[in-house]
Amino acid sequence: MRKTHLLLAFGLAVILSAGCQFSAGTKKDLKTGLSTSYNGFTVRDVFLANFMAQHLTSNKIPLNSTFLIIATRVENYTLKDGRAYPGCEITIKDKTGKVMGHIDDVMADVSKNGLMPESATTLSARATLRPPFVKGETYHVAVRFFDKQNAKNTINADIDIVLQ
Repeated sequence: MRKTHLLLAFGLAVILSAGCQFSAGTKKDLKTGLSTSYNGFTVRDVFLANFMAQHLTSNKIPLNSTFLIIATRVENYTLKDGRAYPGCEITIKDKTGKVMGHIDDVMADVSKNGLMPESATTLSARATLRPPFVKGETYHVAVRFFDKQNAKNTINADIDIVLQ
């Protein structure tokens, strides 16, 4: 009898955890140095890309060129009226830690009315570093993708960009 209760409890725990979509993890791209952590969201990949969304293999970016940090297959939003509300915060600091640029939510206009969940599976943060940014200097770029309906759902990406 006790064995049956244990099996039932174990089976119930497996069913309950299978219904839960929570995930967490970390990843580091050894070629570019991009470090990623995610919590709550499920995500397939996060990577550094050029303006055409092609993977980059280095953290060296020409001055005045556009680069992106892209997260793919992002899922597990907390939906409101069937819609997802993604956000994206970007912070850029110089080597002393001085904030050179910060935007609280670059997706504020795009997601103000929510998006269909299938339209919010690829998220990207775009930046172009122009003067006063300086060639040869290194800048720390931090990107935080988030769910406006659930503060626990985040994807954090950090990288040191060397301007060429």
